[in-house]
Formats: sequence, structure tokens, C-alpha cells
Amino acid sequence: MADTPIPWAILELVQTRLRTVRRANDYRTDAGRDVRLEPAPFDPNDGPCLTLYPLTTLYPDDARSAGERGFTFVVEALVPVRIDNAQQRIVETIADIEDALDGYAQAPLALPLQFQESVLLDRPDGLAAMAAQVLFGTRYRRAVPR
Repeated sequence: MADTPIPWAILELVQTRLRTVRRANDYRTDAGRDVRLEPAPFDPNDGPCLTLYPLTTLYPDDARSAGERGFTFVVEALVPVRIDNAQQRIVETIADIEDALDGYAQAPLALPLQFQESVLLDRPDGLAAMAAQVLFGTRYRRAVPR
């Protein structure tokens, strides 16, 4: 049986880490209550939702071995909001995601995660929610077939 691909294993570890994002753990939000590896319908009555999406895997220009890869992924946050706190809630959620993941080492799979960018998305039509995407990158080594 084949092993789990390293990018998917990284996403699973990141999911576990993001589940710690709770006020009880000294974060600003409880965004870690619902962290998904697959997209699903969002109901703003359920609370914030984080979904992980793999983006790119590439061979870096400055790679030190044939098996080195650069991997980027997005944490997409959907946060239910009221009109009086919409921007504050999404900014707090972005900050919590960055605090939880920037520099997080999922050793021995990869180098520590590096924050790359966060982007506020247009509010989904008719949905009382704000959306943001937070981009992270890392590097790992895969076994090179012989």
C-alpha cells in the first residue's frame, strides 16, 4: 500500500494545529472549531469555518536535491459577521491563523511554514459572512525513485 503523499500529510497536520485556535487557548477567536480538508456548504449560523486547499507543488530554482519541493496551500476562512463587526472579526481570524501557523514546524515532514499573504475576498452574495484566504508555503523532500 502506498504512503500518504507528503503534501496531504502536511495538510492533515495543519488541520490538527488549526483546531487549537480557540479563545480557551489564548486566541482571539474560536475559528478552530470547524477546520476542513474538503469544501462543504457553509451555514453562517454554525460559526466560523476554515478550509484548507493545496495550491502548488514545484521544484524550487534553488533546490539542493532532486527530491526537494516547494508546497503552498491556502487556509480559507468564512466568518459569520454582523454589520457592526464584520471587518474586525475577519482581521482577528486572519491574525489567529497566522499566529497558529507562521513558523509551525511539522517535522519531520517539512521545513517550518512561512506566511506569504492574506487576502480579503468579496463578501459572498446574500451571505452574512466575510471571507479571507491566507497563503502559506513550506519545503519538503520526497524520496526520489531509483
